[in-house]
This record gives sequence, C-alpha cells and structure tokens, in this order.
Amino acid sequence: MSTLCSSGAKRFNFLFAVGTVLVLLFAMSLILGDKAFAHGNVTNSRAGLCADGVNKNCGEIIYEPYSVEGLKGFPAGGPADGKIASGAVGRFAPLDEQSATRWTKVNLSPGPTTFNWKIKVPHATTSWKYYITKQNWNPNAPLTRDSFDLTPFCNVPYNGKLPGNTYSDTCNVPSRTGYQVILAVWEISDTLNAFYNVIDVNFGGNVDNVAPTAPAGAAASNIGATNATITWSASTDNVGVTGYRIFNGANQIATTNGALTANLTGLTSNTSYTITVKAVDAAGNISAASNAVTFTTLPVTGPDTVAPTAPSSLHVMGSSTSTTV
Repeated sequence: MSTLCSSGAKRFNFLFAVGTVLVLLFAMSLILGDKAFAHGNVTNSRAGLCADGVNKNCGEIIYEPYSVEGLKGFPAGGPADGKIASGAVGRFAPLDEQSATRWTKVNLSPGPTTFNWKIKVPHATTSWKYYITKQNWNPNAPLTRDSFDLTPFCNVPYNGKLPGNTYSDTCNVPSRTGYQVILAVWEISDTLNAFYNVIDVNFGGNVDNVAPTAPAGAAASNIGATNATITWSASTDNVGVTGYRIFNGANQIATTNGALTANLTGLTSNTSYTITVKAVDAAGNISAASNAVTFTTLPVTGPDTVAPTAPSSLHVMGSSTSTTV
C-alpha cells in the first residue's frame, strides 16, 4: 500500500512540475511575443518608401518596414558604422547601400518639421531622438558616425510611456543644403534595442530632374593589348555636370570626376570593345549615351616562348626486334 502511495505522489509531483514549466513558458511567450511585435517606422523613411514602392531594389524590408531594430545606445553603442541604416540586421542590408543617387529624397526646409511614425504595436519608450548629417558629409560613402552631427537636433524623453499606433514629433530641423540624411531613433525602455530609421531629404527646393546632354565626339586612341584611351566632348546641364561614366556595352568600367579623358587599363588582349560615355549631375541624373566607339585590343606579341605539343600515336613499322625502338 505504501508503495502505491509513494508511486502516486511521485506521479503527481512530476505532473505538477511539468504543468508549472508549461505555464511559465506560456507566460514568457506572451511577454516575448509582445516585444517581438513592438515595431514601428517613420512613414517617409528609406524603409517606408521601400514598402510604398517608391524606392526600388530594397530586398526584404518591403515586407517589414517597421522591423529595423538594433542594439540601442547610439552613438556610443548601437549598429556598427556602415550598418546604421539597416540596424545591423543582415536581411535588411540593402538599406545600407549609399550613394548620392541611390534613394528617393523627401523635399525639406529648415525649421519646424513633423516626423510621423507608424507603430505596429506600442511599446514602453525611453525617448525619440533625431540626428542629421553634417553639411559636408560624403553621400557616396557608407553612413558612419562621422557622417552625422552626433548631438541630436531633437530629443524627446518619453519616460517609459507607451505611444499609440501613430506618433508624431515636431522638431526644429537645422539649416542645411542639398542632399542630407536624418536618422530617427526610437529607443525602447525595457529591452536592449531601439528602432533606426533613416530619412533621405533634399534641402533647397525642388529636386533637379533634368539630365545632362549626352557627351559627343567619343573616340578611342592609344589602343594596346590591355589598354586604350577614350576621349569625348563636354556635356551641359541646367545645374552642372559632376562626372562621367564609361561603359562597355551595359557594364560600367570607369568613371571620371569631370575629366574628358579616361585611360582604360586591364583590358583583355585581342578582344572587341564597344564603349559609350554618359554624364551625371549632382542630383544623380544620368544623360543618354554618347556615340558608340568600337575597337579591338591588340594581340600579345613578342618572342615565341611556347613549345610545340608532344608527338603522339607513335608506333613501330614492321616486325620488332631487339634493336627496334
């Protein structure tokens, strides 16, 4: 009888322990589940415009513009340089692509500006902070801390409160000209993370949508086995040409910062090339192609250092003897 009671008690204890674990796991799933879906984004951010189809070739962010979440603590902590736009989330790496022409810009003027957030699920919040690039930042290099003025131009403490499903801050944006990037950081109070949104903006009125004229008079000279020189006449633009891009077929193979000559190197000998040149302006507008220049690089010449191939199919004629080979 005592053996049966002991066995029953053990079974009860086991079932009680299992039940306790299941309850704890369920409770944790509710807590973590709430945190997992506590996402949000600025409506006209780089990610937001990707989801709206305005920005192109964005990758997976088009499905989750509200999920650019990384470690908090920027600028002392947070995403590494070069990964700020993606929050260092690997599947959102296309957001880190950076050039003067990669992303659609939002027209902006200095002074009071309202930033609108779309919150998928509200979450306890420490603060909302907004940073802007320095006037002389390099728009053709990856975003780093050195790109930004690291003192936020707008800092809104939130003291652990929960925002609604929409949230807005009206901030006094400092004076800038041309293309700039604003970094909006939503810092969560009860996790280790924050949400990072970059906003590509253009100061100074309407975006320049006028492309330069096509370069003319493209010609090739100094053609060698692995090199050639391409020259052309200057393009014109309503604002100003900033450079030229040289293409072989559809592939860009060289650039200049305004020079009208490009020395092509590393070409393949005895190979046909069809070269065109396109002009680009500061707004990223690209001209039509120049006239096509077709040439063939020279074959490699010099002393013959290649030995003949070895003879093959040797056989003996007649009957073999001890002295035949």
